[in-house]
Amino acid sequence: MDRTRTHGWRRCATLLGIFVICAGTASSNRSCSLGRSDNSGDGGDDPTFVATLQLQDTQGNVTDTFERGELIQMVLTVRNRRDTTETVDFDDTRTSDFVVVRSNTDNVVFQLSKETAAPSPTPGSLEFAPGESMTFTTTWDQTDSDGGDQVRTGTYEARGVLVFDGFDSNPLRASQLGSPLERFTIN
Repeated sequence: MDRTRTHGWRRCATLLGIFVICAGTASSNRSCSLGRSDNSGDGGDDPTFVATLQLQDTQGNVTDTFERGELIQMVLTVRNRRDTTETVDFDDTRTSDFVVVRSNTDNVVFQLSKETAAPSPTPGSLEFAPGESMTFTTTWDQTDSDGGDQVRTGTYEARGVLVFDGFDSNPLRASQLGSPLERFTIN
């Protein structure tokens, strides 16, 4: 048998094996995804929520370039994509948070919750009507969370989230409750 035909049969057997595994997980009410993020269990390929982040200057203009020391307004919008009312539960009174990292790293230079008073341990929730969007806003003065020093010029990325399980240990983890990273430059 020539080499090309053997390779084709191996590929077919591999695909059949993947199909069988996926069929087994589907029958046990789990999703099977090949090389895709599953939004950390928050809805898979058809998420309930979509989160976006806009960065604005002090006049409210959307921009990705700021002067060193300029205030940066972060506007997180979370929308319920369903035609049913959906509820997001929280472990305490903190519902949203914002982080800034150096570009292409997980080096957090700012996290809003490290700058504010500790939340009350009382569990909370937010209820989204069908199609409803909620907006959460903070302003960052470009100081780091470690000592309040002014950050250096350079490229950064920001993210806004509704606080999801595991956020505090990994604020960049994929979740439908968190926006994609928005890149910006400080001159």
